Amino acid sequence: MDLADSFVRGMRRLASGVCVVTATAADGTRCGLTATAVSSLSLHPPSLVVGVSRQTWLGQVIVDAPAFAVNILGTQHRRVAEVFAGRVDGVRGTSRFDHGDWLSADGVPVLADAPARVVCKVDDIVERATHLLLIGAVTDVHVSDDDCDLLVYFSQNFAAIGK
Repeated sequence: MDLADSFVRGMRRLASGVCVVTATAADGTRCGLTATAVSSLSLHPPSLVVGVSRQTWLGQVIVDAPAFAVNILGTQHRRVAEVFAGRVDGVRGTSRFDHGDWLSADGVPVLADAPARVVCKVDDIVERATHLLLIGAVTDVHVSDDDCDLLVYFSQNFAAIGK
């Protein structure tokens, strides 16, 4: 087995939170994708980092977008995660936003009932091979008062994790 195959197998052992990362293109078109490569970066100033393939719709739009949002998903958002991951046949482009209850925060689409959502100004974009690392300066955070199980991704499957 070569190093790339071993790397993929190893990363399948790493459970990750599931998010939908969204932005609004310069022409006003909303776009987004399901992401698991999301992490806090620093507290002072509050910032986070998101890994996005440059081949994706969001990866192509984000270079000209001023802001993006990270919507942390609960188990009730499994269908939203599948739609934004491209796993639902016939649902592409802006029709993805027909799934879920979407609002706008500072011009960026946010999921109304997300357990948490973070809006960021694009602070930097680092190019690395096939991916972009989006570094976001946090401008707003909303945390739901509702207690719910969170959606995680492990070994190519969505699963629930609770308190």
